[in-house]
Amino acid sequence: MADDQGSEQEDAQVRPDDASPTSADTDAAPARDAKADLQAEDPGRAEPEPEPEPEPAPETKAAVTAPAPVRRRASRLWWALPIVMLVEFYVYGHNGRLEICVGKEGDTDFSLVGQERTDANRWKFPRCETRENLGLRSQQEERVKEGIEAACRGATIFRNQGEAKVCVAGEQGWQHRVDGSFVPPWDPAYYRHLFWFLQ
Repeated sequence: MADDQGSEQEDAQVRPDDASPTSADTDAAPARDAKADLQAEDPGRAEPEPEPEPEPAPETKAAVTAPAPVRRRASRLWWALPIVMLVEFYVYGHNGRLEICVGKEGDTDFSLVGQERTDANRWKFPRCETRENLGLRSQQEERVKEGIEAACRGATIFRNQGEAKVCVAGEQGWQHRVDGSFVPPWDPAYYRHLFWFLQ
């Protein structure tokens, strides 16, 4: 009998420890009590659910987000347009006028180009031809070839006859000199080349 009473006391001591509430239970208890009190006061009232915010229409989203990048891109294009035009003018007129001169070493003096001819230096002048090389795509090689052939024909008409082919090849002392100059947009040749279809 005494043994039974002792075991009951031990069970009683063990059970309260096992049944002791945890810290999570103690924290959740006041929240449960508050909900129970609200439902007891007004049983028909339920907790209000938060209303979702209305989403803007797709047209509104596009109107809000689209103009900013488009405006930025447009402003960049306006700044780039003058630069592109200047580059185009430069490329179009770069080496737009070619002066091609030929002469034979010892007979001609290339430094006389652009000076006044006199009886003393008349036969020392090289033979020169001018060719236009306007446009966005340079045709300098073709223009130089044409100019050399024409200049060599003129240089071998009266003197050094029969040396036209040697002159074109640049052999036996024949020399070629090519000078390119920029043609500005206000030059008449620029407009003639640009608006060729109006002529």
